[in-house]
Amino acid sequence: MCEIIFSRIFLGFPLLLWIAGGPTHAACPIELNPLTLVVRYGDSVSVNCSTTSIDYEGMGWEATLGGTALKEVNYVIWNVENLTDWTIQPVCYLTQKDGEQCLKKFPVILYKTPGSVSVSPQSHSGPMVEGTEYQLQCDIQNVAPLRSLVVKWYKGNETVKTETFHNSTRIPVDVFSTLNITPRRFEDEVKYRCEAELDLGPKGPLASVLSSQTLHFAVYFPPQNILELRDTEVDVGSPTGLNCSSDGNPRPEYSWTYHRAPNVKLRNNDGGSLLTIEQTTGENIGNYTCHASNTLGKVFKIARVSVRGAEPVCPIKLIPESVVVKYGSPISVSCRNTTSVEEIYWTTGPEVVNDTTWSVLELLDWDIRPGCKATFQGIGRCSKPLHITVYKTPDSVSISVLRHSGPMVEGTKYQLQCDIQNIAPLQNLVVKWYKGNEPLDNVTYNTVSKTPVDVSDTLMISPSRDDDGAQYRCRAELDLGPEGPQHTVTSEPLSITVHYKPCINASRLPVRIPVFRGYPEELVCEAEGYPQPRIKWVYDPAKHVSEAGGNLTVFEAGLYNCTATNIVETSFIVVEVVLNEDYLPLIAGFVAFMVVVISVIFVFIYSIYYKNTKMGRYSLKKAKLSSTPNGNVAQNGGRDTPLPMTKLSQPNINF
Repeated sequence: MCEIIFSRIFLGFPLLLWIAGGPTHAACPIELNPLTLVVRYGDSVSVNCSTTSIDYEGMGWEATLGGTALKEVNYVIWNVENLTDWTIQPVCYLTQKDGEQCLKKFPVILYKTPGSVSVSPQSHSGPMVEGTEYQLQCDIQNVAPLRSLVVKWYKGNETVKTETFHNSTRIPVDVFSTLNITPRRFEDEVKYRCEAELDLGPKGPLASVLSSQTLHFAVYFPPQNILELRDTEVDVGSPTGLNCSSDGNPRPEYSWTYHRAPNVKLRNNDGGSLLTIEQTTGENIGNYTCHASNTLGKVFKIARVSVRGAEPVCPIKLIPESVVVKYGSPISVSCRNTTSVEEIYWTTGPEVVNDTTWSVLELLDWDIRPGCKATFQGIGRCSKPLHITVYKTPDSVSISVLRHSGPMVEGTKYQLQCDIQNIAPLQNLVVKWYKGNEPLDNVTYNTVSKTPVDVSDTLMISPSRDDDGAQYRCRAELDLGPEGPQHTVTSEPLSITVHYKPCINASRLPVRIPVFRGYPEELVCEAEGYPQPRIKWVYDPAKHVSEAGGNLTVFEAGLYNCTATNIVETSFIVVEVVLNEDYLPLIAGFVAFMVVVISVIFVFIYSIYYKNTKMGRYSLKKAKLSSTPNGNVAQNGGRDTPLPMTKLSQPNINF
């Protein structure tokens, strides 16, 4: 934007004063090349300021470094070998012949990469405890400008936080960024670090990135699960073992509680505890409880040992034999027998139900293990467990873009995330991805989890311009088998907008175009891009041109640069216009001359031919006057004087 300068006060150097809002020209005829600069502190700069105006007294630069006096030229260069002024704001000014002045400020960004980047925990040392919140701090030393700084936090190779700064200070400063973490178990294997990146925009150099050292630490957590311990059924007289281990940190200690039983040996090791029954008998039937504890907590689990004897197939029939039930819904299963029974009852872990029907009005136990047991005459005791699947449909299914908002850029990779809240069981979940109605991916899970969990699945995409407006969806399906219902929940569609760089139509704008002297030639510059590109022509201001609607009409040879720019990128084509002489008037004049010459020759030859063939030859010798007028009479003073004529012979004329 050009602003009018109303006066100059000479105090050692021109001081330009301007008041916005006063009388202005339609436009200030100043052009800067380049339009802006991003410069490392201490590097050199060179900027050309020129004008297309012819009605001026002179122009110059005003700057704390590299300023120039008013010169009677149509361009002036601001040049600094060692730019060290952080607050410099160079201005190019033009003095018109009418005494008014206008100017353009040249935006220059002076930058400095960080001196150092380091990360450390705040107000803490030593191991961290799971579930406790801690704060990490990233210290960046001596960086400028602050508004171009981007701090990224990484957990392993995953970006967990990005922070920018809006402070407009231009001089180097020390700055810090913090990250709140709540460590989880096994995160002593995870490494945290931060990176300082100077994002100087498309006009600047490639982003300069400086990374901190890697920070990792031990995480303490209480035992939460007993691993490997399962109910065991073994043949009589055979050995069996119960293995108990847990995942606490510090490493848990183990202990067992069980009823008095023979042949039991106990062995503890660093990874867990093993209880061995060397030779099972009926006395070994019962519940065995393993306890795991450390300084932060404890947990236990019960396993039941059953001993199979020489008995036939248990004649218990469950109706139905397997059940798929929604959490919180009622359930009822009957236990029937096909022979004489002495005793029959249901068990659900430690609970005993003395009935042939097990009924629950509202099932609220995710890990319930019901089974029917009976004692038959002549057969003895046997049992049959009920295969039960407790499920819950998700509370919500949503789709989002990770670490990105707004339009996407063609060819860039983005990660979509599907969040499924509170669903069970995990092993029955199928996540399906769609673009419109086109299926993209199916994801299943091998992890067995009976209780509800939150699940996140990701899909990597690299959109093209044809994907603008495409809608992505994810769908959570519970595949509960042929006995269970099928439940499907689909997210709201995610519609994406795709931006792509300009592409100039080269078919309408060849790189070399001839023009005849005195004839105009229109250069058509069309570009496809999104957002719609802005067309600009760059050419020698001394050339006689006419520009309208993105097209340029030229009258003389030269180089003409068509530039198409949007927020994605800039594309350009340089057109060379060459001058050809127009020989058409000379050719037309020569043809006209030859036509005249040929016409004259033709008329001349035809006149000779006409005299010798169309006109007779006569002799006046021996002419006699006659008193009788006839057709062969020559008029003489109003009197008729007959002149007899003799026709001569006609000569042969050859052409």
